[in-house]
Amino acid sequence: MNLSAPNAEIGEFESGCGPTVSTGRANAIGIMMLSDVLVEPAIHQWPAQAAATPSGEMFGHAQSLWREKTRLELGLATDRPIIATGHQTLLWHPGILAKYLAVDLAAAQSGCATANLVVDQHVGSFASLDVPIRLRRGGLRSRTIELAPVRDDVPMGLHESFEPRINVKSLPFAHPSVEAGMMRIVDAVQSNRNSPNAALQMAGALAALMSRWVAPMPNVTASALGETSLARALMQHMMDDPHAMAHAYNEAVRAFPDAGIPPLLVRDDYVEVPLWRLRPDGRRMRAYDNDLHGVLDTESSGLARSAHVMPDAAEHHTTAGQAKETGTVPILLPRALFMTALVRLGMCDLFVHGTGGAIYDRAMERWIRNWLGVKVAPVAVVTATVRLPLEVISAEINVDSAWKNLRRVQHDPDASGDEAPSAMKRTWLKRIEREPRRSAERRQAFFDMHRDLAARREEASSRVDKAREAYDRARCARDDAAIAERRDWPFPLYPDAMIDDLRDTIARIGAVWTI
Repeated sequence: MNLSAPNAEIGEFESGCGPTVSTGRANAIGIMMLSDVLVEPAIHQWPAQAAATPSGEMFGHAQSLWREKTRLELGLATDRPIIATGHQTLLWHPGILAKYLAVDLAAAQSGCATANLVVDQHVGSFASLDVPIRLRRGGLRSRTIELAPVRDDVPMGLHESFEPRINVKSLPFAHPSVEAGMMRIVDAVQSNRNSPNAALQMAGALAALMSRWVAPMPNVTASALGETSLARALMQHMMDDPHAMAHAYNEAVRAFPDAGIPPLLVRDDYVEVPLWRLRPDGRRMRAYDNDLHGVLDTESSGLARSAHVMPDAAEHHTTAGQAKETGTVPILLPRALFMTALVRLGMCDLFVHGTGGAIYDRAMERWIRNWLGVKVAPVAVVTATVRLPLEVISAEINVDSAWKNLRRVQHDPDASGDEAPSAMKRTWLKRIEREPRRSAERRQAFFDMHRDLAARREEASSRVDKAREAYDRARCARDDAAIAERRDWPFPLYPDAMIDDLRDTIARIGAVWTI
């Protein structure tokens, strides 16, 4: 077990600085099945961090009051700290599941409440997954399975729930746990087909698939966060001085280029804001400060806020289209940094990120600090590497060596060992070299050499065949190893015992680590 000290400042995450375990079993070619479990800081420290009361003030009210009001509006606990996590509701790999395992362990040990952020404004494929299959010859390949069609650039929350269409029994899965996991996935998605939209359907399916290890958590969608009083107050502050907001935002994202967050567009007559606006066809587009006027001015006139909630998936074309045609309220959804700002200002007392989220959220922390002068709730970081127990065969030689050997046997059958070229081929090369360049004699000598090599290849056909077979085996072994190295298969495809081991490892880190 290899543990390294965590940073003292939880909000300042540096990859690899937290409690890390390198453990687990290796397969036939030395690939570790469970390794590199990262928990920063240790779980036993989380409750104290979550219990700290924020001391700042926003818009004339204490941060603690904004936090309480936000939770009341979202239907979350207000009598105890909340430890939350979240992700797009995709079929995650175990590294993401590790966040939920850790939150569940922390809540069970401390009595803290939990919450799950459902990123329902996510666009992209959400109903596809890669699975490892076994070819007839015995090698491994990855197959992509599509459970449902997805509309480009349309948020998950605007996709209708669906019924998965797949015959699980028809695929040659690479491991029994993969087939069993696929059947569980299909059953879980099917069981949640009556959900309001695809985002909540997949959230329900994931909760069912995690239920062996993780107790149910209250769901909070990103679109619901955008409807809170806190979100509206922040949007009003953006509208009052969009240039100041954008300057603080752009300075923050430029300070953390590894986050990959682009700056906001700033012009004299308009400023981009960190929200999405829905087009009439449901696709996302970037929002600007005039869109805030459309929302906030309408609300101040007394129209019902429900006009701005993300419409039901089955009705989104009508709702968004009417808004466009009548010039009424645009539908806005928070983008990444605004979403996590709402989460860590109002929804929770500690948020558990993976490594990627921890990196980009440093930009959010800086933006909020420079723009509003307050600190957000702390973060913890949890991830893990878990690989499927796939059987692979180790090749006798690597691909490059096998390819060089095949080329040597094909083009110089008399060569042996490291001899290159053979004595016979050197004789032919000298004969070619003696003839004048571009002469008929030189060309004829070249053709004669290749006829002789073809005849010698025929005589050495068994050697050529063995070299080709060795190359094919090496190439297949390389491809198999790449499949076996992958850590991003959906977690239901893993044997339950491996996820049990992951949970136990995370619990062990939380129980034994002290600064």
